[in-house]
Amino acid sequence: MDTTDEIITILNASINPTPVDATVSHYTPKYSTDQIKQMEYDLGAIAKENERLKLNAGSFQRQLSEIQMKVDAVKGYIADIYSTNGDIDDDIKEIAGYLDIELTKSVTGTATFQISFTAEVPLDFDADDFEISFSAECDSYEAEGFDWNEDDTNIQCEDEF
Repeated sequence: MDTTDEIITILNASINPTPVDATVSHYTPKYSTDQIKQMEYDLGAIAKENERLKLNAGSFQRQLSEIQMKVDAVKGYIADIYSTNGDIDDDIKEIAGYLDIELTKSVTGTATFQISFTAEVPLDFDADDFEISFSAECDSYEAEGFDWNEDDTNIQCEDEF
């Protein structure tokens, strides 16, 4: 619900029409001329305020975008300092803290597993029906998008007698 609807609801709640007889099915409240004029005036004021708020919202959004571009530029500058020096001094860490810049980087990797096993199975067991299940997870930091795809699993078994 936007501000205009809320104000109209408040205005409607503050107007006290003549009580309705519950047996009358087509009752239309009657308002005095003064009440109608006041409602028209209030609705006009609400419309003007709504337009003013829309204009301010656009201005605030532009300012927010400009500030975010500057923060992103500082973040890039800090990353450049680290890549050049291999370290970030306390002053730069403090500036990053003021701007809510997390001093992090992304690490992408691939892990390959090779599992060897020997299992005792009944003589009538078909080695092609062998199934293995295991799980993998990342224990370092919060790994988003840690992807384990069981479809990439290739199991090769041979019968040994």
